[in-house]
Amino acid sequence: MRNRLVILLLLSFLFLGCGRESKNAGEIGARIKIANKASKFKVPVKVVIARKGSIQEKITIYGKLLPKRKINLSSQFSGRILNLNLSEGDRVLRGETIALVQSPQAEALKRVVNDSSNGEVLPYKITAPFSGIVSKKFHYSGDVVSKGESILTIQDDSVYYLWGELPANYLPDVHVGQSLNVTFPDLKGKTFNAKIEAVNGIVDKQTQTAQIRASLQNKSHLLKSDLFLKIEIILKSLNNVLVIPRNAVLGNSPDYFLFVKKNGKAKRKTLRVGIENENRIEIKAGLNVGDSVIVLGNYELKDGMSVK
Repeated sequence: MRNRLVILLLLSFLFLGCGRESKNAGEIGARIKIANKASKFKVPVKVVIARKGSIQEKITIYGKLLPKRKINLSSQFSGRILNLNLSEGDRVLRGETIALVQSPQAEALKRVVNDSSNGEVLPYKITAPFSGIVSKKFHYSGDVVSKGESILTIQDDSVYYLWGELPANYLPDVHVGQSLNVTFPDLKGKTFNAKIEAVNGIVDKQTQTAQIRASLQNKSHLLKSDLFLKIEIILKSLNNVLVIPRNAVLGNSPDYFLFVKKNGKAKRKTLRVGIENENRIEIKAGLNVGDSVIVLGNYELKDGMSVK
């Protein structure tokens, strides 16, 4: 009886052992099958052909417009304002009479003398020194003003000064004569071109910026004082250099790299780069003209992976 029990136990162990071995063999077979499929899988990518072209290195700063010429018109003596018919926004021409100012003494003398031809009793004439618009009005006809008191302000709106705030770390790269592209968010993206006329020699202690100045012509009178603007400064411009889309380049300075598609495989290439902007980058070494550069699907790639 005892011998029979021992034999049954041995047979049970053998049966269980065979079951586990069969299961492991099935798992191994499944894994081999998956591995074979994985080896045939090709990562979908998008490529562009590396070519030579042009590229510009730019920085963007912000600023505003201020009038190049502005003047407060006033009387040379105390008196009463006559014939002031202009309002803010009205346009004036150089030499145009803005208003008359009559002194109280002249009015009294005119009544006594009763002679309108007497030059001493004629009212003082205020004229526009240049063409422009009335930007501020301080008094009206009939008001009495003191000597030197402002009556209205005229500004020349045919040309404006552009003032931009340049971060101090860009001062070595910016100089008089550099080209600017100027846009106004409030003017639906209209673009103007200008050149730097001056770089302020004083850096603001709080903002660590220095002002740059340029002139913007305004023949259409579209531009207005204090308009907010965006300034693009072209630091460097290159032609006939190898350039590719910026999103093709991976890694951080100085360890830049990318992948090219060659014989159905992703091949990693180490790069030496030059200037760049938000869209493109110059390649100085590590890539050849005509290479198929992977620009999409490149983030998860490893050297040697199959791609299509």
